[in-house]
Amino acid sequence: MRDCKFVILAVLLGLLVAGCRHEAPKQEQAAVTVEVMVVDTVAGGMTRTYVGEVEENLSVAASFPMGGRVERVYVHEGDRVRAGQILATVNSSNAQNAYNSAKASLEQAEDAYKRLKKVYDQGSLAEVKWVEMETTLEKARSMEQIAKKQLDDCTLRAPVAGVVGSCNAKAGASLLPGEPAVTILDMGSVSVSFSVPESEISTVNIGDNASVCVAALDNRILTGRITDRSVNASRVSHSYEVKIAFPNQDRSLLPGMVCKVQLEQPDDQGFVIPAKCVQTRPEGLSVWVVENGRAQHRLITSSAFMSNGVLVSSGLHPGDTVITSGMDKLYVNSELRIKNA
Repeated sequence: MRDCKFVILAVLLGLLVAGCRHEAPKQEQAAVTVEVMVVDTVAGGMTRTYVGEVEENLSVAASFPMGGRVERVYVHEGDRVRAGQILATVNSSNAQNAYNSAKASLEQAEDAYKRLKKVYDQGSLAEVKWVEMETTLEKARSMEQIAKKQLDDCTLRAPVAGVVGSCNAKAGASLLPGEPAVTILDMGSVSVSFSVPESEISTVNIGDNASVCVAALDNRILTGRITDRSVNASRVSHSYEVKIAFPNQDRSLLPGMVCKVQLEQPDDQGFVIPAKCVQTRPEGLSVWVVENGRAQHRLITSSAFMSNGVLVSSGLHPGDTVITSGMDKLYVNSELRIKNA
């Protein structure tokens, strides 16, 4: 009986304490101040920007067919040369001796031919002997021509007119047969080469207009058309090489110059938003948008980088409000205070 009284007393005390306890007020989260923009459809007049590099249209590697030890080099990198100009020479003593021997054999054969011809014309020489003489003379002529060609090959001449791009020939050094000694670049016309991702190559066609800005030439602007589009993608970057040809009569465009290429894409449609709005998450690209006065995530698809931001092809709709600043303090359903709203 006494135990029951104690239990009842404890329950009453608990109810009394609970009734006296005051519930602490919930602390409200402060609204986050943000800046926003309202997106609208953008169609036509869009441009895609790529990084390109100037390349020569024609590059010819000149070499010594027989190799040998280099005696003299007459050109340096950057020199302009004309077709047939002497570039370098190798030691020609062996070739000269071989030519002298072949020439002497030819002279001997020619002399014998003249003597036997008189005998043959008189009918005093067997036909088989005359055929043998003609064969010997023809062999001597062939050997003399081969020896002369080998002697001429000791002097390296420019196969085309252009600019010396590289010169691997050094006086006193030995070159293997066919080893490039001097590389000649045709600078009368050049190409600007750039890579286009596989997701964008379908919008690039031969004949499309393009503009190129060359920073090394005080941001000179050149306009041209696409002349070549590769059909094989790089296995590393999964991009395709595209080229634009330009005349270069003043030789101001040099191989290796970096430039900015812009291609017009009139069919691009979407919404252009500042690049700082786009965040990368495990599930993809996203932006913060305003829905019913609160912040929400929105997954998007970007189709290109534009000069004034990012082109969003899906995920946004006309009239959507995108948050452009203050994203670092946001969380889902956070209350917003729109600046200058």
